[in-house]
Amino acid sequence: MKEYIIFSLGDLIKGGYTEEDLSPFFNDFTCEREKDLEMFLRNKAITYDNSNLGKTSLIIDKSRFEDGKLDIMAFFTIGQTSVDIGELSKNKKKKLLGSVPGRDKLLSYQAYLIGQLGRSDKYTTDDISGEAILNECYAEIRKVQRVVGGRLLLLECREHMYGKFYQKKGLKNLPNLLMNKDYIHSTDV
Repeated sequence: MKEYIIFSLGDLIKGGYTEEDLSPFFNDFTCEREKDLEMFLRNKAITYDNSNLGKTSLIIDKSRFEDGKLDIMAFFTIGQTSVDIGELSKNKKKKLLGSVPGRDKLLSYQAYLIGQLGRSDKYTTDDISGEAILNECYAEIRKVQRVVGGRLLLLECREHMYGKFYQKKGLKNLPNLLMNKDYIHSTDV
């Protein structure tokens, strides 16, 4: 596995990087399987970060960085969301929330959201595994969790990625609990 370092996009911007400075590095990130990842990084990541809708972390190739390049191996974006649980039965609320106080009367519940997570086509699983990316994402969420609490984590992903990767990592599919949201998966943080 290649050595990497992680930068918060917000910290890079506060440190003096402009959108124009970052654009070539963002444009160099490709993910043919999930073009949405490319488009998010190129067109929305800075806006999301500046507006506090979601915070993006960039996983950078350490050796390339030491040569003066921001070569993005992977990235992930974490935000917050609220899950509408008002129409769920008591049994479904219990299954989703466990022993949360006042659970049966809740209409919604807050959750962390992994809205984007992916690896550049320039790097293989030998360079950085999906598990390593996911673990870095979890580590960031746990930092926040220690300060503000929370226990529910949602991940938006395509169904083929759920069965291929995320299910094996312990995430549970929630379509039966959340009706039409068949792309959302959950785990306790």
